[in-house]
Amino acid sequence: MKKKASAQLINEYIEKHQLQQYMDTNLSDIAELHTFRRDDYLIHAEEASDYLYFLVSGNVICFTCTGSERDECFAYHQAVTMLGEAASLWGKPPLANVKALCDCVCIAVSLRLYRQTLMNDLRFLQHVCYTLACRMNNEGQICALVEPLEMRLAKFILQYSTNNIFTFQLNDCADILNTSYRHLLRVLKKFCSDQILSKTRNGYLITDRKLLLQSAGELSNAASSGYTPSGHPAKIPSR
Repeated sequence: MKKKASAQLINEYIEKHQLQQYMDTNLSDIAELHTFRRDDYLIHAEEASDYLYFLVSGNVICFTCTGSERDECFAYHQAVTMLGEAASLWGKPPLANVKALCDCVCIAVSLRLYRQTLMNDLRFLQHVCYTLACRMNNEGQICALVEPLEMRLAKFILQYSTNNIFTFQLNDCADILNTSYRHLLRVLKKFCSDQILSKTRNGYLITDRKLLLQSAGELSNAASSGYTPSGHPAKIPSR
């Protein structure tokens, strides 16, 4: 992790992602700018973080160590996401590690200096409560092993494809979906043979969105709501 002393960059990120709407406290007055490289840990399990983070660039994986060869992922997040509100904000050791999957940039708030300030900020606490409620309803649906890999992968492709192209790094995708790289490739090959996807130079093209929705178990929901999953998830702080 590296700290960058740049008030201008901090203000640009706050304005770009409208972070001030999440608190009454003037965020630019208490914020720092932290950068992380791939495989850097933002938060360690069993160690309360000294910082609350707003991930404003990059993506991270949240996982627990199971004692076996493979760690168990339970969440994956892109910008913009809040990190540390579930445990570190309260001075409690988190149960999970948070690791960067690429170069990441965070707006950071020192909890050692400003924990009480955040605790007295009603608007901020309301957003923390909303965030935690969303997590209880949504987190882990893609990563959990209760659904077959075909369904979880279909959901993941729908959520993280852009312009019908899925270009996600497959090693990271396998880790997020709690499967092996080989098993992931077998399912992708099956999707291609079923003409749901087609392999391209840069990734996979969705050739039959209806069949992909069917594989994800979302066709009936999409039809009833008029919603078709595509692109990136809404940018609402969620950790």
